[in-house]
Amino acid sequence: MAIRILQVSKEFFPLSSGVARHIQGLATAIQSDDATRITILAPLVDAASRDLDVRQGGYLSLWAALADHDLVHVHGARTPFAAFTALLAIVRGRPLVYTPHCYYDTGSKWLRRLKRLWDCTVERLMVRAASAVVLLHKGWETDLAQRGLQPKRVLTIPNCVDDHRQPTITHPVPLEGEPALLSIGRLDPVKRLDDVIAALKTPPLTKAVLHIVGQGVDRSRLETLTAQLDLSSRVRFHGWQDDAVTQQMMAGCKAMVLASEREGMPTVIIEALLAGVPIACSDIEGCRAITDAVGWNGVFALGDIPALGACAAQSAQRTVPATVVEAVRQGFTWQRKAAELVAFYNQAVQRQRPAGWMKRLAVHLTDYDNPHALGTWLRRRRAGPLREMIEQTYARYGYVNVLDVGGTQRYWNILPADYLASRRVSITLLNTRPASQIPQSPFRSVCADGCDLSQFENSAFHIAHSNSVIEHVGNPERVERFASELARVAERYFIQTPDFWCPLEPHCMTPFFHWLPRRLKIWLVRHTALGHWPRAVDHGQAEQLVDSARLLTRRQMQMLFPAARIIRERILGLPKSLIAVSP
Repeated sequence: MAIRILQVSKEFFPLSSGVARHIQGLATAIQSDDATRITILAPLVDAASRDLDVRQGGYLSLWAALADHDLVHVHGARTPFAAFTALLAIVRGRPLVYTPHCYYDTGSKWLRRLKRLWDCTVERLMVRAASAVVLLHKGWETDLAQRGLQPKRVLTIPNCVDDHRQPTITHPVPLEGEPALLSIGRLDPVKRLDDVIAALKTPPLTKAVLHIVGQGVDRSRLETLTAQLDLSSRVRFHGWQDDAVTQQMMAGCKAMVLASEREGMPTVIIEALLAGVPIACSDIEGCRAITDAVGWNGVFALGDIPALGACAAQSAQRTVPATVVEAVRQGFTWQRKAAELVAFYNQAVQRQRPAGWMKRLAVHLTDYDNPHALGTWLRRRRAGPLREMIEQTYARYGYVNVLDVGGTQRYWNILPADYLASRRVSITLLNTRPASQIPQSPFRSVCADGCDLSQFENSAFHIAHSNSVIEHVGNPERVERFASELARVAERYFIQTPDFWCPLEPHCMTPFFHWLPRRLKIWLVRHTALGHWPRAVDHGQAEQLVDSARLLTRRQMQMLFPAARIIRERILGLPKSLIAVSP
């Protein structure tokens, strides 16, 4: 059962917003897990966003969006849109996760008073209502306490980068200057780029050129300051640039500079060090959370312009040690950090009592983490023939090599871990998407299509296993290829699928649904939520949901696996599942 997560922010522009970049990286890492589906909703979105389900919508879109998701994760401190989303989540009974990112206390006297009033009212209610508050580093716990904000639970998920990001650039763009300094980020007074510009007057940087990439409200002021200091020839405003260009510029500079007075956890430090680019950054808590963790000491006292100049000059003469690059990769990559949040998502959704009898029935039948659920009991009973197959294979070879197509580590809880170890069982989990986390022994992960296992030789495995997958692979031709491939790559197989003649359709938990005409099924899915299925947003999505599962009869299973014994599982005498077991 895939849980559906709604990520909400006031905007989604990953190329120019640190919050949006955080959401993008987190969602990209999470969606590689088939058990979790992510939707991003924001009033303002980047039209070029790809590979993610990003929807543009405002206040009027929230009620329907919450109805179609199991949990909502809001981003952004002191954001009215996020606060309104949290309120609706409470009303609709959806678990709430909240990431404030960073509290900026700058502004006029009246603006600061307004922020304090917000913290004492709206922000306090949001923090208390959230199942968990996600912080970028441990230091923010003290900040929350000082503001009188007391979360039920705190998770630490720092800003990260993609684990597959290349640490080096093949075509760097050399930048002018001795040294060439680079700043990437939003042009805002809190970034204190005026300090960096002023540092160009210090002795170590008399020949330096500062290259500024970014856009924002502070540009005109910075341009005026540059002219006043007679530094126009040594400050370059490049405006907004895409990721490919900024990476090339990073590779072509001598050092990067970050002089902010307040940061949640600046991704630019992580990206710079991972790429092997030295960076000089202000000695504030958000920066220290990274530099201390990875062993990089290129920091200077906030607001100390001579110290800034000296640190930038020294950084430009350094190289980033390989140990620092590896520390960044180990501690600040999404693939390693997202799994903790996914685990909490699952816990929060399971604790929330589902609304509606079909939803409660769906959870009771398919909540395999609940030892009292009917689905758990059925899987344990089903394990009998599978255990017998493992015993026979172990007696013959002394070990057991299993290919589980569409499988997960969680499924194999049907057999005790010590039993698998005693029979020297190794399990290859094959899925169409890369695993969201590195599997632990005895598991390994492979990304491939179950209908094309050409990477494996005939009888490469002792046992081919598949649980509730064959009905999802597509049209009849793909179903036949799936069956023949599993029979080819293993000496024996154990293939389970829901029975077409079960009165209750197991995916949408609706009686007789799969026996209805296709046009009527599409109409029902278009107009109401059924079991695990949300109400389709349009006709195309309704067709996709209806066609996502094609249940098989016993006769069809026998035709697909002619040499197999077909076991029919029953509940109260009614057909439930079919299992093809090879002799």
